[in-house]
Amino acid sequence: MTEAPVPGPPAAGSTEPRRPRSWLSPLRWFAALCSETERVDPAGVLGWCVAALSLATVGAVGYLALIASASQHLHISWFILFYFPLCFLTTSIAKGYAKTTFVDIMLALFSAALGAWFIFNEGRYQDWTRGFSEMEIGDRIAAFGIIGITIELCRRSVGSGLTSLIPLAIGYVALGHLMTGSFRHQGIELDYFLDMLTISTDGIFDSPLFVAAGYAFLFVLFGNFFVMMGGGQLFFDVAAVVTGRMIGGPAKACVVSSGLYGSISGSPVADVATTGPVSIPIMVRLGLPATNAAAIETAASCGGSMLPPVMGAVAFMMADFTGIAYAKIALYALVPALIYYAGIMILVHFEARTLGIGRLPAEHIVGLSRAFAVNWPSVLPIAALMWLLMAGYSPSYIAAGSTLAVLVASWLKPGAGIGPKRFLDGCVETCKSMVPLAASVAAAGLIMGCIELTGLSGKFTLLLFQLSGGLVWPSLLIAGFVLILLGTGMPTTGVYLMGVALLAPVLVTKFGLPVMEVHMFMLFFACLSAISPPVAPAAFAAGAIAGANPFTIGNLACKYAIGGFLLPFMFIYNNGMLLQGAWDKVAIDTALGVMLVFMAGVAAHGYIIKMRLPVIVRLAFAALTFGIMWPVSNIQLASAAASVVLYLALYAFARRTPKPAPA
Repeated sequence: MTEAPVPGPPAAGSTEPRRPRSWLSPLRWFAALCSETERVDPAGVLGWCVAALSLATVGAVGYLALIASASQHLHISWFILFYFPLCFLTTSIAKGYAKTTFVDIMLALFSAALGAWFIFNEGRYQDWTRGFSEMEIGDRIAAFGIIGITIELCRRSVGSGLTSLIPLAIGYVALGHLMTGSFRHQGIELDYFLDMLTISTDGIFDSPLFVAAGYAFLFVLFGNFFVMMGGGQLFFDVAAVVTGRMIGGPAKACVVSSGLYGSISGSPVADVATTGPVSIPIMVRLGLPATNAAAIETAASCGGSMLPPVMGAVAFMMADFTGIAYAKIALYALVPALIYYAGIMILVHFEARTLGIGRLPAEHIVGLSRAFAVNWPSVLPIAALMWLLMAGYSPSYIAAGSTLAVLVASWLKPGAGIGPKRFLDGCVETCKSMVPLAASVAAAGLIMGCIELTGLSGKFTLLLFQLSGGLVWPSLLIAGFVLILLGTGMPTTGVYLMGVALLAPVLVTKFGLPVMEVHMFMLFFACLSAISPPVAPAAFAAGAIAGANPFTIGNLACKYAIGGFLLPFMFIYNNGMLLQGAWDKVAIDTALGVMLVFMAGVAAHGYIIKMRLPVIVRLAFAALTFGIMWPVSNIQLASAAASVVLYLALYAFARRTPKPAPA
């Protein structure tokens, strides 16, 4: 039996008719268009588009922030025109998908068209009167479009946590008038809703996105260029010199270097991803369990947004909401941030004494003179940043001046010069790293607009007041819990913004707490939400590096950062820690803050040297810790004195009768 020949394609010039297409052909065509295409191929069209959009975004942000007197709405419109298309080209529609699809390209073009629409109609929007000006069909399409791409960009870059709040907020606006009870509102017309969220500066075009599109973007650019010129290595070398020869030197050097880098980056996950691959293996090699090493890195990295001088993007938004100068906010945050890191160092020291962890090997300590001899140009941008900060310049000028200082200083270090190609790489990397921040603040502005439109903040204030019985401390506990709960699906900035919308009004107006202390309270818990279970993104990043369970890492990181969970309740009433008041008050409150994290560390660790503490003794230290927090000076001083006496007595006993280290 002869086998039938396999039919092949028609020969060239053949007149044989083509086979008719089936009804599935259009679906196959669309699927092919949505299939993977290379995302960042430098020689490809998309690669050139990403590079061009990155340069355009940097140029527009720099020009509008420093030179032009554009309105807030116009400033954000230009940011949408250039940056939102780049976000869609670099963040795929599918989670973890490393390619660009046809849908991504279409959304990029659509977002550019929306930015162009808002720019073209800026003159009309400047004369807009809410509730009186008539919306046209183009305004409605643009409004629905910008809301839609904000939700989609948030979904693909931030995740379901923050994204899920947007339909809930919009649903409450649409259907809240059907509810009964105190959460009912009077009903809101569609045009008024679209007007407030997209034409006025109370929704997507509110101050969070304006701050992110202005000086926060420039500070991220500064941080990326600083790392490119080798500034991160200087941080580690200095940390190794300062702490490397101490007991537990590797872990202490990690805490210092992660804190310094985190202040520049402002992102716990980015901090872990940058410093973790160096510090975690060193700690493990010198005897620290992988889980503990990753937890120390995680706890140290999440405090970057608390630590001056940069404090990530949150400090700039805090300055906008509170009306307090950025330089003053950085000054107020200095002592609490240092005490937070002191608390981590104390627990690291206890852990090292218990486990017998030694010092950093000599080959990792290059010496201070050699570190500065090799990397002294990296000091110049930090010096420029500090000088501009203390001179009282605006955040835009501080960021731009510091970035310029990095570019100049890079050429003073052999092999580190940032030329055109590296400059372009830095711009692209900045734009990519800014995607979650831009998406989260745009989404937060949308949610905050819905909250303001419906008066939900006042209703939430009433609910919180009822749950706490009108008492301050229960309200603070609930506020801290809410912020941590919000942090399960949001970046630090998004958590802080939600706190501003929901919690700040009740804490400031109902209870009369000072504005600065309340916002610093929310900042601390927004940072700590990155390590708090059940979703601790920084712990997952550290777990990938250490090869350890991220849930265990998150729990241990909370132990190392225990002082951070307690300090906000302390400085609400002891504002000397925020450098407010006479020098004696500042000194006493600071000393009490150090005592707080020290005794909390003793209670959490459960050992003095290698002697295991009985449960009753640990509970006694915990009770004295809460006594130090209690807002009555006599109780605070008595608790501090009693805790010192108890610790010294147990320390002397442990020195005489050492116990074996735990398994």
